Amino acid sequence: MKNLYFLLLSLIVFVIIVSCDNSTKKVYRYYEGPIQGTYFHITYEWDIDLSREIDSLLQNFNKSLSNYDSLSVISKLNYNLSDEVDSLFKKMFKKSYEVYKITDGAFDITVAPIANLWGFGWKRSFDWMKKDDNEIPDSALIAETLVYVGMDKVKIKNNKLTKAYPETMFISNAIAQGLSADYLADYFFKLGLKNFLIEIGGEIYSYGLNSKGEKWKIGIDKPIEGTDYSNRENQIVISISSKGIATSGNYRKYKQNGNKKYGHSLDPRTGYPAENSLLSVTVVADDCMTADAFATAFMVMGLEKSLKIIDSLKNIDAYFIFLDQQGKERVVYSDGFGDYLK
Repeated sequence: MKNLYFLLLSLIVFVIIVSCDNSTKKVYRYYEGPIQGTYFHITYEWDIDLSREIDSLLQNFNKSLSNYDSLSVISKLNYNLSDEVDSLFKKMFKKSYEVYKITDGAFDITVAPIANLWGFGWKRSFDWMKKDDNEIPDSALIAETLVYVGMDKVKIKNNKLTKAYPETMFISNAIAQGLSADYLADYFFKLGLKNFLIEIGGEIYSYGLNSKGEKWKIGIDKPIEGTDYSNRENQIVISISSKGIATSGNYRKYKQNGNKKYGHSLDPRTGYPAENSLLSVTVVADDCMTADAFATAFMVMGLEKSLKIIDSLKNIDAYFIFLDQQGKERVVYSDGFGDYLK
């Protein structure tokens, strides 16, 4: 009986140890798919498969802020079919106006009419655009269209939008992907997830640690023309957690007319693509929406003005790749960004 007692006790202890080991074992899941004209890639530590919930949340997001959905909130506002805004549009609008003011109008989601004119928006309705994708819009047409651009021409009050001009439209692609990453992150936080990485169209929110118990490793692309998801190369790899990361560049999306290239980083104040030495900029901020907006703004503003903005703000860092006066590729980054390179 004594031997049987010790045998049973040993079995009980063994079961308890095994149970504890199983309960502390982390399960990392991976899910990917198409969204917003691009792709998402999500890694998260959780016992339950959340793919259906992720799909539902992203579709719900599109119903608010997709320029490609004719029934979305933003589309109805653009075509004056409604003046009602929802919580997602208000959140995007508030952050957009904040960055618009900080950057003296270099970031402006009402640049949509100009973006469409250049063929960088969601529609291309001009006959001359159909003839040649690389044809440049007429300067008089740009000047005429520029009248409708400016966040000072729109406002929200009591959940209703008013416009100074009915022709004013919003384009969400310079901020919405970042906001969508934050939107999913908020859901994960509510569930209690401790470790996850969300990437949507290159915009990223990281939290906690990866499956190796380390900070998340994020590759920043080399600015090489013609690269896509299948053939990208890393410029550097950073280690990061609890931050949003966004990269903007002109090396993938541009027009070429003769020997001149026109990048898709449009200056909302002039109606023309920004011309400066920047090839790409990666911004790190507390949330991905903020990182996304400033990455777009910095590509318009250029290196020197962007560095001054960073010096004046808290919790914003950036990594710039640019061409020097001799045409050689150079790199400069803010002091705080160096922490992510260690």
